[in-house]
Amino acid sequence: MSRRRPGDPRGAWPSVSEIAWGLASDKAAIMLAVALIIMTVLSAGPLHPIDNLINNAPRPFWHELRMPLILGPDTVASRFVALPVLGVTCLQLAYWHRSWRPIILGAVGPFSMVCLVASMKLLFMRSHPRTGDPSFFDDSGVSFPSGHGANAILIYGLVLFLIIRYRAARPNIVRRLGYCIVGIAVLQAMVSVYLHFHWFTDLMTGMVAGGLALVLTIRLDRLIPEGRTVYWWPWYGRSRWNGEGRSAAGGSGEDTGASAGSG
Repeated sequence: MSRRRPGDPRGAWPSVSEIAWGLASDKAAIMLAVALIIMTVLSAGPLHPIDNLINNAPRPFWHELRMPLILGPDTVASRFVALPVLGVTCLQLAYWHRSWRPIILGAVGPFSMVCLVASMKLLFMRSHPRTGDPSFFDDSGVSFPSGHGANAILIYGLVLFLIIRYRAARPNIVRRLGYCIVGIAVLQAMVSVYLHFHWFTDLMTGMVAGGLALVLTIRLDRLIPEGRTVYWWPWYGRSRWNGEGRSAAGGSGEDTGASAGSG
């Protein structure tokens, strides 16, 4: 049952079972979970010929391009680049709207993605492409699925979602950002395959896993009442927990905080 104190303007707080059911019943999440299972099964054997074909294809300009690609495009979807972009976006939106929600979403999304990808890596233990053997359950590597592929979809997708949610950019800018995310995902896949960092199916499955984590994060945002995180903001004369003014003497400060917090 949902719980709400009498007179609480922030809406009902869903129970754990309600949140779990809300996440499990999301149609997009179900479709992506099924796609993740299918990709895992196909990667375990039926798609090995495609993996081997792409892995054994010629690499023109290998010596000239290898280091520039490692130091440049290959880092675009790494956590060392993507997480700071997400962090700056979350902090800026949190400050503008006087809400912890962007920061919470920015932490929950990557954490859930890392848990999903890391558990699959340890479970399937796929060998590295340089071994020439795309089989699972090999002690020589943890290639499957690709964390960079998941980062490209989850982290940059979450940045785009937050920008859309808080209307931080015009629609034409949002469309261009969406194209940029697609470009980052394609570029990351091409570079990782070229450098023998991942099998082709590693990258495709990683992107599906990142999409699943992104959809679940968006669904969680819709399940939690907005006021629960808006009223936690401790600045501009608000009480940390209930949104009431800290003192009658802070009149103008409270008004400023209340108008900012309403967003």
